[in-house]
Amino acid sequence: MKVSGFAVTLALAAIVAGCSGQALETRTTASSAAPVVVDLRVRDNPDAAYVAVNQFTVPASHEIGDGMMPYEGIGWENGLVGYRLYLDGRLVSDIFGKQLPGPALGNIAEYGSYHQLAPWGMDVLKVGPSLGIGGIGIMRGDQPEQFGAVPNLSASIAKSGGTDGAFTISAGGIKGPSGNTGGFVANYAIGSNSPLTRVRVNAGGNLPLATGIVMHDGAELLQSRSASGDWRYVATWGDMQSENKDGLGMALFYRVDQATYGGLANSTHYVAFNQPKFEYAFLASWERDLSGVKSRQAFEALLTQELAALEGATE
Repeated sequence: MKVSGFAVTLALAAIVAGCSGQALETRTTASSAAPVVVDLRVRDNPDAAYVAVNQFTVPASHEIGDGMMPYEGIGWENGLVGYRLYLDGRLVSDIFGKQLPGPALGNIAEYGSYHQLAPWGMDVLKVGPSLGIGGIGIMRGDQPEQFGAVPNLSASIAKSGGTDGAFTISAGGIKGPSGNTGGFVANYAIGSNSPLTRVRVNAGGNLPLATGIVMHDGAELLQSRSASGDWRYVATWGDMQSENKDGLGMALFYRVDQATYGGLANSTHYVAFNQPKFEYAFLASWERDLSGVKSRQAFEALLTQELAALEGATE
């Protein structure tokens, strides 16, 4: 029997959709049993033990790499993924890929030990000078850049240990490109059944703020196809994009009335915000995590689902 090319295409599409659906179902089942944890630990000196705190103001004496915090900042995780935010002049986010659903970040005690693959997972993203994944930065000319210095910086945990996690970052004393000084308050939130972190920001001082995702060699750029709705996304998938040289997808979601996609600069696909109060979201999916997302097609199915959820929440 002769089978038309159109029929074959439909069959393949159904298979891909079915596999994606199974992956998303696996994701929900695996993650729902794991608590959402926000981890913030500090120590006074290199010989002291780390102590968990709910609020921390970064002292002026803090230097990058001094081990004041076990992985240089605040971390948050659910059963699918972990993230960290550098509490210093970088103030951008990084990804902890997870192979197991249980909380892992609170067990990291040695500075830098997370760069090697462990049973729980590892740091899977090279950030460099970029905005990492969903990091808040500043536009200097036509380039999105890390702040470089944040004189007044603090973090506080609002929710941890249940089905939701939330924390707040307060940043001030930031110098803008015009010599002005400003700051912002950013509220971060994540649930148990999705890798999506949602960020709401209220800024002051007329700072030209931006966010984005780092672009690595060999990664594919993905963008939302629909021109309708309040939200868009820019994303990347690379079969060897992770630090473990395996599959990693990253996505940034933004509201079209609050931000404009600017393209690629400083190794970052960025969006620039056009008002002081805005929101955005980001997510990561690693080939080895429990989401079951192991291909670009499955990652795009995840993006479609998360975009629909954001649109529904907006309505």
